[in-house]
Formats: sequence, structure tokens, C-alpha cells
Amino acid sequence: MERFDFPVEAKDEGRKLEHFLRDRGFSRRCITSLKHTYGAMQIDGVHARTIDRVHAGSRVTVLFPEDHNEAVPCEDRRVPVVYEDASVIVYDKPPGMATHQTLRHPVGTLANVFAADMRREGIDRTFRVLNRLDRDTSGLVVVAKDAHAAAVLTESRVRKIYYAVASGRIEGDGGTIDAPIARLHEGTTERCVRADGQRAVTHYRVLARDAEATFLEVRLETGRTHQIRVHLRSVGHVLLGDDMYGGSRARIGRQALHCGQVCFRHPESGRTVALTAPLPEDMQAILPVGVNLKELLQNTAQNRPDAGEDGVKDGWRRAEENDRV
Repeated sequence: MERFDFPVEAKDEGRKLEHFLRDRGFSRRCITSLKHTYGAMQIDGVHARTIDRVHAGSRVTVLFPEDHNEAVPCEDRRVPVVYEDASVIVYDKPPGMATHQTLRHPVGTLANVFAADMRREGIDRTFRVLNRLDRDTSGLVVVAKDAHAAAVLTESRVRKIYYAVASGRIEGDGGTIDAPIARLHEGTTERCVRADGQRAVTHYRVLARDAEATFLEVRLETGRTHQIRVHLRSVGHVLLGDDMYGGSRARIGRQALHCGQVCFRHPESGRTVALTAPLPEDMQAILPVGVNLKELLQNTAQNRPDAGEDGVKDGWRRAEENDRV
């Protein structure tokens, strides 16, 4: 079993165990799951219920099942690691690599790479992704190394900024697309905007444009499958290279979408971790004419709102993290 111990301080005297764990980042869903395993939650080594009270000087223990990554380690492929510590690893995933194993992609996925990286460290860890990206979307992918880190990051959320190159000239400084998204029909991954779909909200800002393309910064308020791709198509500006939704591949061989920034509260220290990944060369090559990318992104970063000590603020939006874009 994977074990996590938490000392009870004077400020927590008399609190219910559920509230004590919630303050340490455990989600209600995680706590409910733990309730169904006898001994998974303990106070001073004794099985405890969520309604039991904790007392100063005691020690709360949470036990998770032993980690195991079923993915075959992929030793012949490496993916750049932007950040890593005992709890979290963040990759800069290249386009063309699936995040999870599927029937179509049983090997060569980020899960296989993660399994190999953990093997080199002499440990076995379940692949717990906090922001899954489509195979042809590049950029930052946050992976929790243990169940506690996954629970905390799921509850506090990973905030993300995407960069996209859309077809045509989008006028104005930016805007919001608020349109429900549904599966086009059973048996397909393709989505569409439809009244009976789930609510989906996308915020975008125009960074540069010419007659043929518009460079966008995109933030998600929700996180539906293919949300950015579907929303931009719905307003007549499909992503370049996104042939599933009608985009031309004349200039780029995949959808021009990149997760360029992530920000999260570290599950152990509580400090804010803000990371960036450079725009891939294939997207740089199709930017609007005359764009000085370095200067543009420097100015963007200076105006970027980071998450503060109290979490999401200043335009960072909560999003449902496990759907693909």
C-alpha cells in the first residue's frame, strides 16, 4: 500500500476527519472511494470513519493500493521533461504522440515513456494524467506520481493556456464562445456544437493576424473533448491542419494547437508552479506574416495572470481537466 501520514496540529483539534483531509487536498470523490476500503483511513493506526474527530498530537494515515503501471516501458523514445520532483512530472509532449495507450496506439505513447522514466528511477508508478492532450496537440502534460498528488491536483485544478493558429482573419481583440458541445453521432470521436450538448465556454485573445491566419491565446472555462477545435470551427475559423473539422493541411500536418503554459499549486508545498513550453517549429512556420514571436510572447507573459496563494484568480478559469482538446 502507498502510505501518507499527516500530523494533527492544534488548529485542527476536534475537526471531523473528512474536513481534515479536504483541507489537505483530498477531493470528496477520493474520500468516498477510501471509505469503501477498511483501514484506508486511520487515526493513530486505528481504522477511522470520515465523521470521527481528530485531536492535536495524533497522526492521520491514508493508504492507497500499491501503484502499478501496466504500460510497457518505451526505452527507445524520450520526451522533454520541463519539471520533475517526487510528486509531479511535467512533459513537453510532441505532436504525433498519443497520451494514453489505445487499441490503435498500444505502444509509443506518453504512458509508455512515463513507465520507462519511472523504471530508470527504480520505481513503479501508475500513469495519472491531469491534462490529457490529443495525439496531434503538442505541449505541456502534467502527471501526478502518486495518488495523493493526483487527488490534490484534481481538486485544485491545473490552469492552462493554449496557443492556436486559426484560419482566416479574426477581427477584434478577443472574445468568448459559449456553445454546447455534443458527440456528432455514436461510434465517433468527432464533436459538434448542438443544443443538446454539454455547456462549453472558451475564452480567446488575438495575438496577431493577417489575411490568412490568426494567432490566438486560448483559455478554457470548461474542458470538453475537442473543445477548442469545435468552437473555432463553429465561428468559421477552423484550426489550420485540423482535417477532422475541415482544416487544410497544406501548411501544417496536424492541428495547430499547443499547450504552452500550465500553472498549479504544488500538492506538497502548496507553492505555485508556473511552467512554459516553446511554440513548436511547425507552428512558428505558419504564424501570421511579420510576427516577432519572442517579443510577442514576452509581452504576453508580462501580462499573464498567475494563480495566487488562494488559487484561481485574475482570469485563470477552472476547467474539467480530463477531457481532450
